[in-house]
Amino acid sequence: MVEFLEESRCWKVSGITTAEQFFRAVSLLVPDATRMLLEGSPHPEIEALLTEAADGADYTAPAGTIWSWPQKEQRFSVRASSDLFARLAKAAPVHSEAEICSHLHFYRDQEALVQWFDAFSVPLLVSKAVAREVVETFASAVGGVVSDGAV
Repeated sequence: MVEFLEESRCWKVSGITTAEQFFRAVSLLVPDATRMLLEGSPHPEIEALLTEAADGADYTAPAGTIWSWPQKEQRFSVRASSDLFARLAKAAPVHSEAEICSHLHFYRDQEALVQWFDAFSVPLLVSKAVAREVVETFASAVGGVVSDGAV
């Protein structure tokens, strides 16, 4: 079973509103991520990028919202890479965030690093295994604000 991040034990980054900014900066946040899991109803161009980067693993991210319906939305397990992030950032300006994903997760092997249900509309949760300084650098790059989920 893949780990579920508890908000009270995470950094929260609020104010991330665009996929382009997010994917341009995400390597700052999780340079050692091995997997990215996405769920949603992607535009065919985005679907093609994700399919090309698929890692063949099962989608094992936790369901965190009632909108997490595998029978209605597509699920992708992909290899996390700076090349994929750059390609998603380049495609993002011509697609709405909803055309990219609605839920997004990053893992280092089986360890949850980032969890983002309702991506681009609620705060991003980041494991405290990621140093606050790293999270602050990322937040600065995307125009976001860091807070401690325990507060």
